[in-house]
Amino acid sequence: MSDIRMLGKRLTQRIGQEAIVLGRITEKSSDGKSAEIMTTDDVRINMTFVEPLENISGYIEARGTVRSKSTMSCNSFVCFSPSMTKDFDSNAYNTMVNVRCAVGNQLEGVFYGD
Repeated sequence: MSDIRMLGKRLTQRIGQEAIVLGRITEKSSDGKSAEIMTTDDVRINMTFVEPLENISGYIEARGTVRSKSTMSCNSFVCFSPSMTKDFDSNAYNTMVNVRCAVGNQLEGVFYGD
């Protein structure tokens, strides 16, 4: 699975590829197999899930394949309760993701052994 974290505004760079996005569920379908997610950089993404979502609130980290600039098929996800993320700084997260995207693979040798 890819470890490429993306902001909503950059999803076009990963169409047809795997990515990780972080956001909040703003709307959920009645069957729970799709939802609208507002990313940390305020982009709405339509996400489809393999399994129906249950009672989920707070942030969700979704991993899957980017289908278009605003759609993604989720393979797996992690939910973070509101109590876990009450002090989450989305601006700092967005800065980190932008830096990571800007330097790309240059960090591989710094953080990961050869």
